[in-house]
Amino acid sequence: MRFVFLLAFLAAGLTSAAAEAAPFCLWHAPWGKDMQGKPDRWLNLTVVQYVDVTDNDVHIVFGGGNLGSGHDLHIQVKNRDEAQKVLKDLNDTAKACDRDERN
Repeated sequence: MRFVFLLAFLAAGLTSAAAEAAPFCLWHAPWGKDMQGKPDRWLNLTVVQYVDVTDNDVHIVFGGGNLGSGHDLHIQVKNRDEAQKVLKDLNDTAKACDRDERN
């Protein structure tokens, strides 16, 4: 009986290690056409809380804590397809960071 629990515990540990996220994952956030000449902006994806996508805006909320200490980032887009491209780029970057972290 103990052996079965030990195997289950080890199996759970192995599968949970594969699901861990990278502790630090930088994503280069676009400024948009109206902000040319500004410094590069990078966002640590591990602190992102949620992303709202509309037809003209990608709203990223990150780094929140107690008493409204979070921040947000608005990326203006032309349409929902462009917003989906930004969301796909976020997702691809996060997946790449997780793969790099385990190697």
